Amino acid sequence: MAILPMKHIEIIAMQKDAKKIVELLQRLGTVDVTERYADDVTEDLNLFPSKSSLTQLEKTSASIRHAIALVEEYSTVKKPFLSGFAGRQELTLEEFSERADRNDETMKIVYDIEALDRKIASETTVRTSTRHQLDAILPWEKLDIPMQYQGSQKTTCIVGQFPEAYDESTFYTAFCDQYRAQKESEAVLSGLTSSADELKIPDIYTDIVYTAADQTCACFIVHKKDYEDVMATLRRMSFTAPSDPTKHPPEVRIARLRKRIEEASDTIEASREKLRSYSDKLDDLYFLSDYMIMRQDKYDMLGKILFSKKTFILDGFVAAEDCASVERALTEKFELVFESRDPLPDEEIPAKFKNGPFVSPVEDIVESYSAPTRGDIDPNPVMAFFYYFFFGMMLSDAGYGILLMLGTLFVLKKRKPEGNNKKNMMKFFYCGMATTFWGFMYGSFFGDVVGSVSKGFFSGKVSLPPIWFDPSKDPMKLLILSFCLGFLHILLGLGAKFYRMCRNGEVAGAFAEVFFWFVTFAGIVMVIFPMILGEFTPWTVADGVPLAEIGKWTAIAGAVGIFLGGGYGKKGIVGKFIGGFGAIYGVTGYFSDLLSYSRLMALGLVTGIVGSVANSIGTLFFSGIGKLLVFIPVFFFFHAINLGISALGAYVHVNRLQYVEFLSKFYDGGGTMFTPFTGNTKHFKIKEDN
Repeated sequence: MAILPMKHIEIIAMQKDAKKIVELLQRLGTVDVTERYADDVTEDLNLFPSKSSLTQLEKTSASIRHAIALVEEYSTVKKPFLSGFAGRQELTLEEFSERADRNDETMKIVYDIEALDRKIASETTVRTSTRHQLDAILPWEKLDIPMQYQGSQKTTCIVGQFPEAYDESTFYTAFCDQYRAQKESEAVLSGLTSSADELKIPDIYTDIVYTAADQTCACFIVHKKDYEDVMATLRRMSFTAPSDPTKHPPEVRIARLRKRIEEASDTIEASREKLRSYSDKLDDLYFLSDYMIMRQDKYDMLGKILFSKKTFILDGFVAAEDCASVERALTEKFELVFESRDPLPDEEIPAKFKNGPFVSPVEDIVESYSAPTRGDIDPNPVMAFFYYFFFGMMLSDAGYGILLMLGTLFVLKKRKPEGNNKKNMMKFFYCGMATTFWGFMYGSFFGDVVGSVSKGFFSGKVSLPPIWFDPSKDPMKLLILSFCLGFLHILLGLGAKFYRMCRNGEVAGAFAEVFFWFVTFAGIVMVIFPMILGEFTPWTVADGVPLAEIGKWTAIAGAVGIFLGGGYGKKGIVGKFIGGFGAIYGVTGYFSDLLSYSRLMALGLVTGIVGSVANSIGTLFFSGIGKLLVFIPVFFFFHAINLGISALGAYVHVNRLQYVEFLSKFYDGGGTMFTPFTGNTKHFKIKEDN
């Protein structure tokens, strides 16, 4: 197939029909609308002020997405396996309108979900804070008096804690030592002398409430007359009073805190249960989300269109094959002016590919590289076969290929993906086919699992022989095959360049830049093939002239043509000479490109060897049932890793071969892809009535 020809269209219609026309174009999804900017504004034409509407729609969409995420998080209904690949549900316009009428009710559910989320967040904060308070007061649980208790008429109560562990005995000893030290310090400061024997320790009642490695909670009762001395000594022992003492015995506050935690937990669980109950409303929430996406896209598009007082102007590009159907759909429903024309010579045209089921899966590879310009040809038909072929050579294991095919077929059958998801599944299905083919050609099926199982479990000699050859035993043959296929791939790229230049009217340039390379390569092939295939092969032509001799002169003639062609279009003798020399020097680039295809050998060889090593490890230990119990997990583990790494490597390197060695030969790129204005929804799509 090819790059589709485009038509430029212009629509002039009444302003009152603007939203409906935009909605129709959105459903058709066939028009790439040209965006207008502030520079296009004139005295009579202005851009639609859609910024405030878009801001509000984005906030609403964010709320809906958040509500969906919450319901999915708490829902007990699990999504189907690989649901991310599922296609969108198709609705008629009438069904879409009916569901849109329920959006107000669904929006109330969104508000309720947000309220529940805020309640959960609030109660979670309260519960966390309350737990911290509970953790702080739990050590005082055994204290049977309020922490704020001051004492009686003649006594004082002191409640507090120390940063180290004490019991009543060790505390009293430490207290006495600190008390004596305190008094001695006071005596020194006052210039008096005192005897330790004469010093009287104050009477102090001690109740150790709680002891841990780095904490002691205690309550003390002392005479009022001894309060200052006792407090001074306690401070020397790093005593601190509680920051939030209770008015009641601590067990009262502890009970209240536990009740508050329980109430918060009940509220949180009730809110979560309410969220779970909205699981049956997920379909309506999905629809509302898609509806808002479509409205956002619509208002975004309205902001890119020029409006006058009563009319608006919309222009863009549409594929030539769709132009008539777009015109018919618009003119049947609205009074408007619809004009179409071929693109102007200097007009940038968006590119749209149209290929069959075998080629279209690789279109995203080209799009990732660069969109084609007007002068480019569609590289996908040229690239597709070699893309699958080379991927298969690199992965090259029939077992892995079968797994790829079965996995992609399962997704295609069960999930029915669409768009790029479907193309990717088809791409890897064809890659799996090529991998299976090369696996049997090389005799690789999960490495050498047939031979390993036969030898390790049954002492037999059954194996899966290669249809062609075993790369591990004859790597040179695989290297030569890789170079031959790479050479053919490069020639195909040059052929595509020759065709493109001739199609664009550059016939002289095509012969100057491309044709003589074919002559040179043909001569080189005639020289090399007899050397590879041996001297006993009668490589002669008429009159017994050796083919290699003809090839030598053919290559020389081609080189002369390249030199002369390199100077084509250059000014002056010096310019032509430099251009010719540069063209001849380009042969080093082709040799470098050819060497890049050695990766076909390297990756294909590694995949089979790693798989065989994994099988050998699995059959190395024990015997009988013990060997089987070791072999099964080793087999699955190593082959899963090998498949993942090898498939990733094949994907990366096959892309590189296309980008660097193939597309660079004939493909300029630098254009823009056709991006139709459509509904970028995730779950639903509208089927336009015919």
